[in-house]
Amino acid sequence: MGWLRRGRGLVLTAAMVLVAAALVQTTTAWAQTALDPDPEDVAAANERAARLDPEDYKFMQPVCTACHSARRILAPKSWARWQRTFANMKGNGAVGTDEQWEHIQKFVKRAVTTINVNHADEDELSAVLGVDEKTAITIVQRRVDHRFNTAEDVESVPGVDKAVIEAIKPRLLFDQLYQDR
Repeated sequence: MGWLRRGRGLVLTAAMVLVAAALVQTTTAWAQTALDPDPEDVAAANERAARLDPEDYKFMQPVCTACHSARRILAPKSWARWQRTFANMKGNGAVGTDEQWEHIQKFVKRAVTTINVNHADEDELSAVLGVDEKTAITIVQRRVDHRFNTAEDVESVPGVDKAVIEAIKPRLLFDQLYQDR
C-alpha cells in the first residue's frame, strides 16, 4: 500500500512540475505580448539595437530578450540604473556567462547609457565617451574649476572625438539633478 501512495506522490509531483513549466512559459509569452503587442515593432526594436553595436549585441540578445524585447534595452538610463537592472535581471533568473555579461555591460555603456559629465568617474567617462584614461582624467580635473554645460564644452577637451560626442549628445547630462536617470 505504501508503494501506491509513493507512486501517486511521484505522479502528482511530476504533474505539478509540468503545470509549473507550462505556467512559466505561458506567463513569459503573455508578458512579452503585454509589453510588446506589435510583433513588427519588436522586430524593428531588435534591429535598431543590433545596429547600435552588432558585435556586443549578439551576446546581449539571448540574455536580455529572453523575457522582453529590445525596446526596453533602447531606453537610456544612467550607469547606476543599468547596474540595478542587471541585479534585478539576475535576481529574476536571467542567466548569462561571464563573457555575455561583460559584452552586455559594454553594449549599454556605449549605446544606451546616459552620463552626467560633471559627476561620472573616470571609468564611466572612458566607457561612455569612448576616451582613454588620460582624457577621462583630464575631464575630471577640468570640471573641478569649470563645470561642463554643453556637448561643445566636452568636445573642447583634447582627446575627445567630436563625432562620438555628437552621436551621444542626447544622452549627455550636465545637471546634477538628473545624475541617476
